Amino acid sequence: MIGRTLMTGACLALVAATAQAENAKPRLLGCYKRVLMPAEYNVTKTKIKDAERKYVKRNGRYELLEYPAVFEEHKTLIKGEYYVMQEIPCN
Repeated sequence: MIGRTLMTGACLALVAATAQAENAKPRLLGCYKRVLMPAEYNVTKTKIKDAERKYVKRNGRYELLEYPAVFEEHKTLIKGEYYVMQEIPCN
């Protein structure tokens, strides 16, 4: 008899807690937006051609032109792109 009373009391407490949880309003903890972070690469450069200066005859005069060095880039992927949740103001 006592065991049945305890069991009934426990069931009533569980039903009351469930009903109370259904009536509770959720609480806003923060606002976020999903932001795509770009991939990260390790870049090395190899010089193909040195910088040079040349005289060029134009419009009856000589002009000194400078051509920049030419490089080739080699990329190695370190980390691919991924998403992060960035906190924003909740207006």
